[in-house]
Amino acid sequence: MQDIIVEKQIGGSKMLGVLLIVLGGIAVFAPLFAAFVLMRVIAWLLIFAAVEQVIHAFRSSGEGGLLLKVFLALLYAVAGGMLLTRPVSAAIAATAIIGFLLLADGITEIVLGLQLRRTYARSGWLFAGGVLSLLLGALILYRLPWSAVPVGILVGIRLIFKGVEQIARSSARTSTTEASSVERRAA
Repeated sequence: MQDIIVEKQIGGSKMLGVLLIVLGGIAVFAPLFAAFVLMRVIAWLLIFAAVEQVIHAFRSSGEGGLLLKVFLALLYAVAGGMLLTRPVSAAIAATAIIGFLLLADGITEIVLGLQLRRTYARSGWLFAGGVLSLLLGALILYRLPWSAVPVGILVGIRLIFKGVEQIARSSARTSTTEASSVERRAA
């Protein structure tokens, strides 16, 4: 039973890797489209968050802080509206955020890759992905605001690499799972 659950998790993990590769390919071949879609998605998420915040504010009005909660909802709505009406400025701001996110991702994956190098056979992928994230993040931040145009390409490259990394890690778990199930059957 546990083998079936692990197999489903591995299959889902491989599908996530394929999805990341596909999304990365779209971002590489249509970077302006990817940036436009990203800004629209974030804008609508903020607008939906504003609606949810207003509903929450009135439902929990007995707790106090109604004005602050409504003010926060207003900020969400204004931010979402600004992203919808000023997509170029939004793309530049998002580019800066993505640059810092890639730096943080790179540092985290390098540290994790170093920590797992003795226990995990494919930690080199993790380390290499961290180095790639660091380089892409630094490149994006160094070239800001001009890096807003090719950021879709750079993020697409990272998504493709992340997808390959995900598939490689899933494949490693598959071989580990198969080896342990053979050992259990032999015992």
